[in-house]
Formats: sequence, C-alpha cells, structure tokens
Amino acid sequence: MNTASIYEQYIDRCHGQLLENPKALRFLERNGITERFVLESFSIGFADGSLPEQIAGNSELITRFATLGIIDGKGEALRSRIVVPIMDESRAPVGLAGVSLSTRATEQVRVVGDAGIFNAPFIQHAEEIILTDGPLHALLLIQLGFDNVTFPGNTANVVSFVERSAVKHAVFTFDGEERLFYEISSRGITARRALLDFELLTRHPEPGAVREALTDGKPNEEHPGDTIQPIESGFVFRFPLLHYRVIGSLSEQSTTMKVNIKAYTSERVFVDSVDLYKHRDRERFVYNLMDRFDVRDRVQLEDDLTKIVEVIENHREAKSTEKKRTKPPLSDHQTDIGMRFLTSPEMLEEIERDYTELGYVQERKNKLLLYLVMTSRLTDSPLHAIAISRSGAGKSHLAEITAGLCPPEDLQSVSDLSAQALYYFGKDDLRHAFVVIGEKAGSDGADYPLRELISRKSITKAIPMKDPSTGQIKTESITVDGPIALVETTTSTNVNPENLNRCFVLSIDESEEQTRAIHEWQRKGFTLDGLAAKRERKRIIEKHVYAQRLLRKLVVVTPYAELLTFPSGTLRSRRDNEKLLRLISAICFLHQYQREVKRAKFSKTEEIEYIEATVDDYRIAYELLADGVLENTLDDLPRPARQLFEVIHAYLEKRSRTEGVGADRIVFERKDIREFCSWSFAQVRNNMRILTDYEYVRVTNGVNGTAKQYRLAGGATDPDFMGQVLTPDELKKRFRSASKA
Repeated sequence: MNTASIYEQYIDRCHGQLLENPKALRFLERNGITERFVLESFSIGFADGSLPEQIAGNSELITRFATLGIIDGKGEALRSRIVVPIMDESRAPVGLAGVSLSTRATEQVRVVGDAGIFNAPFIQHAEEIILTDGPLHALLLIQLGFDNVTFPGNTANVVSFVERSAVKHAVFTFDGEERLFYEISSRGITARRALLDFELLTRHPEPGAVREALTDGKPNEEHPGDTIQPIESGFVFRFPLLHYRVIGSLSEQSTTMKVNIKAYTSERVFVDSVDLYKHRDRERFVYNLMDRFDVRDRVQLEDDLTKIVEVIENHREAKSTEKKRTKPPLSDHQTDIGMRFLTSPEMLEEIERDYTELGYVQERKNKLLLYLVMTSRLTDSPLHAIAISRSGAGKSHLAEITAGLCPPEDLQSVSDLSAQALYYFGKDDLRHAFVVIGEKAGSDGADYPLRELISRKSITKAIPMKDPSTGQIKTESITVDGPIALVETTTSTNVNPENLNRCFVLSIDESEEQTRAIHEWQRKGFTLDGLAAKRERKRIIEKHVYAQRLLRKLVVVTPYAELLTFPSGTLRSRRDNEKLLRLISAICFLHQYQREVKRAKFSKTEEIEYIEATVDDYRIAYELLADGVLENTLDDLPRPARQLFEVIHAYLEKRSRTEGVGADRIVFERKDIREFCSWSFAQVRNNMRILTDYEYVRVTNGVNGTAKQYRLAGGATDPDFMGQVLTPDELKKRFRSASKA
C-alpha cells in the first residue's frame, strides 16, 4: 500500500465520520460552511481520535500511519479536528490540514505532510490566486463562487507552486505572512492585499462584497504606484507622497462626508477629523499636512483629497444601488443539481415527496399550491395564499418548509409586522420577494400596506423630514416596490375580507386519518431509517434553492385563455378569475426549462422572450383548485365555519337515521357538536356565531342562562363552483377546434 493509498483510506474514513458527527457539522455551519457540495468536492472530514484503537494489532498499518505523521506519540495527530485534504496537481493526496473545533487551541491549524498546496488541481491554471489565512476561510470563499483560492501552509511549497504554475497575481486577504508576500513579489508576481472581514462574511455571505473588495484593492491604472485598499469602516490609500487611513460612515448617502483621516509616512503621523465636502476643512487639512510632513507640493495633496472623495462617493453609490439580496453565483455542480430537478418530467411528484421528507405528510394540493406561490414571486403578477385552520393543525409548519425552499436572498419571513414596518424596507428589498407571515394576528396593523403591495405592487408614504442644509421641515416620499408573493397563516376566522379575496384560501386537513399519518411519520423519525432520512433534508433544501436561482424571468402567454370559463355570480369572482389565470402562468413558469422559448417582436427595437402555457398546465391548475380550494376561495362563508357546518350536517344526518326525524327538525346544542367531533369549546362557539350571522342555523332557545339550542335554517346549500369551471378534457376539445379553425 503506497502513501497515496494510506492518505485516501484515512480521508474516506474522516469524511464518513464528519457526516455522522452533528457537533462537527454545526462547527462548520457556524463558520459559514453550509453547502454540501463543498464537503463532497474537497472530501472534508473529521478525526474522532479512534484510529489507533481500530488498527491496534496491525503493526504494518501503525508504522505507515506513523511514518506519515497521522499517528504520533499521543494518538491520532488530528483528533477532534476538521480534516482538509491537500492534493497535488494530479489530484493525489499529499497532506492534511486539521482545524481545531476549540477556539482555545494553541495550534489552531495543524498540518500533516510537508508537500503540496491546497486546491492545487484548480489554481495551477489560474492567473490570479486568492490566499486566506486558513482552510475554513478558503472553503468559505470557494462556497461563494471564488474557485481560485488557497491558504499558505508551508511557505516553500507555495513559492515552489507559483514558480511552476500560470499564476501572475496573488491577493492576500489578511495581514501577515510578510515573508511569503516578499518571496512571491520578488519572483515577478504581482502581490497585493485586499483585507476581508471574514467574521462578517460568515454571518452574511455576500459574493458582491468580496468581489468589490478584491476589485477595489487593485492598483490604480493612472498612477501605478497608488493603491486603494478597503478596510473595516474605511479605506487605506497609498499615494506617492503620503499614505492615508480614512474611516467613518462611508456607506451612508449624506450631504456631508465627515471622516477621520490618518496621514502617515514611515516616520511621521498626523490625525484629524475632516468634512471632505467643506472647502475650508480640506484647505486647513492640506496646510497642516504641508507643515507636519514638510511637503511643498500643494497640488499633489489636493489631488490626493480629490481622489479620496471620488472613491468614497463611488463606494456610496455602489452601496446605494447594490441590492442587499445578492444572488450567489452557482457552481457547475450546483447548476447540474438544479437543472436535473427543473427538467424532470416528474417535478411535481418530486416536490410532494420532498415536502414529506421534510416533515409534512400528505396534503398534496396544499404543498404544490404553496410551492407555486413561492415560485410566482419571480413573475410580474405573483400568487398569494392564506392558510386557515385550528391551532396545531400544521399550517405554520407547511409555511416554514416552503420558506426553507426559497433562496434566502428572496425571503422575508416575519412573525410580527407593525403598521409602519413595511415602509422602511429599502426601495427594492421587497421586489420579487417571498413574504411569509407566521401568524396573521401579528400583522393585523399592516393589512393596508400589504394589500397595496399585492394590488398596486408598490407602497408610498409621505413623511416630514428636516433638510440638513437649511434646517427647514419638508415632506419627503419613501417608496417600497413590489411585487411580492405573500403567504399568511391564521387560526382566526375574522380576516379582513379585502385581503382575503386577493388570496387563495387553504384549509389544513384536520381529520383523524391525517393525525394518524402524522403520528406515524413522527414515530419513524426516532428509528434508524428516520435518522438517516434527516441527513438528506439539507440536500433536498439545497436542490430547491439552486433550482429557484436558475429560474429566469420569462413572460408566460396562455393561448387558450379566451376559451376558459369561471363562476360569475359574485362580484369577487372578477379577482378570482384572474387568480386562476395567474396560477396557470405560475405552473408554466416553473416548467420553463420544459417549454420552448419563443420571441415576439412588437417594434424594430422591442422584442420579448416568452413561453406558452399548455393544456397540461391547466389540468394541474384544475386539479389543485378542485376538492375545496376554489370553494374556500370563492365561498363567502369562512372556511372553518363551512367545516363546522359540514360537521353539523353529518351529526344531524346520523341522528335523523336513528330517530327517523328530518334533519331540519332536530334541535341541538353546541355541546352535542363538541361531543361528536374534536373541536374545542371556543372553536365551536365562535364558528356557530358566524353560522348564525350568515343564517345557516338559527337559535330556537337559550334565555335566562339556559344553553342555546339550534336548528338548521332553510335554504342553506353547499356551493358548487367547480361545476362552472371548464374541465381539462373540455378545454382540450375546444382548443383543438379553435386551432383548426
């Protein structure tokens, strides 16, 4: 067994141990390493220290592991450490780096083997390499899409590597390694520093911020000797006469530019606070510099300050226009995972299975509808839904799972939303966002702005503000643009009807059969198979996030739209008819990689790309609306009240058969209904009040403290909305006839 085989055996062992060690996985997540492809691609592992015990008695293996340094006098050399393999250019393992899980370790990174450089197979062909101070920061940048990354390790190995590779530029993202910096520079390779705040990146991974820092750190083309280096809260400027360290609130748009400037050379330092927008401040600062540093080139110093102002203004502009919701670039591996899902002919079945694996059993229609609502955020006319059920039925869990499948940059999940909060999002923070409100009771005050975001796709608020230059109060408008796709959950039947009629109304299965299915799934979670399934959940979530990031904003055209029918007996159906059309569009939009992309030219300069909805898309929409969803949406009676009315019917029919009396003649009390079903006192009382108000039942007795007694009111019937909607087969015939005409 050669050296590479020993390394490979150990790497495979550690990789398996990592996937079975929750503590090690949580450590990686805390350090920003959350993508499974990183762990798989680089065979990241964990050493639990059990190797000596496992190979005890095999003197040959012990000798080989000891020769490589994997085992030392104290046991496994990398025990209790994350293990990062180091490969040579031919992808053969030549070393290992171990990162301690403890922040108190005296040796945070321990290296086994003195050959090779991390990520060599890739960066050997790169003209520029990025160096981090350790393995975890290197993996974080790779996860963010920067593949040309390594960490120093052995200085001689790095120098030897760059001499025989295509590297022309090296970027150090940290302070230190002065010797390595010198050795690389002395060999004709451009070395520079662009310091990154890895602690911030761990919490808020933004590829745009990394790319900006790496770009801003490049030498100025007009003055090859000038360099501009971003640092926390500011910049370092290295100009021909002096160096400057400028810090302050540089990201905020303002009528002032108050900064702290430290001007320095290798021998002298001068520090001052300056408003760079004030001519008097700049002039005073230049005179102080000339005096302190004995410089007589006033023009050059003024030019320095002009450049500093330009850089800060560009930085402010970039920050103001840069979207906080930056979409991370996908690697080839991630793109492949997402595309396999988006091109699968069984995509909807896969979505249903994935919800089940994530903990929501059965209820196919609710799963698919909420997934389509989430997906529709990328369209110009998104869908919206509200799930109404009793407490504990699972509506919040359904919303949470759907939120987890949405890319984080497009998600706004809140549990409490005040009346004014929406107005203070950034102008584009909610554009094409998926907004999930965990419990509608926490957002009652925000009903109006939510309704405006749904209908007008924008909200505007006029507020009084003081002009910083004149001190006078004037009215300013703040605007937040949509559109948004909204999902809310609630136990209340008293939902604002103006908001309700803009949403699909979903009910949760509260049957005993569904409860048994949930219990069965919960019990399975405590078995060995259940524990194994939990390990796949992260992979499922990643797949959907990748797929959602691959969706393009395409126009959807429904060629058979004019052939469709819809109930028209109520005024609210004017909105609900459009919901059906938007649902068809959302289904087609999700299947965009399975549809032909067409082009339409409206003028010599205006051309659009679009896809066409198929009859199969309508069939899916029809099936999703059947069996309650359309009735929930169109029914004037709130869904919980309708469900109670159905329970009352079942109870009265049972008594009617037993007593031989017509159901409409039977008198009953709320207690009878509670004993017949599993509803609580409050739920029966509140919904019975609604049924009474809507004249579905009437009170026959109940005065002077006696229990109220009820009877069915005449004329109450169950609505049949689906009977007025064209079936898929009927549409297929009409569409075929229309196409031939």
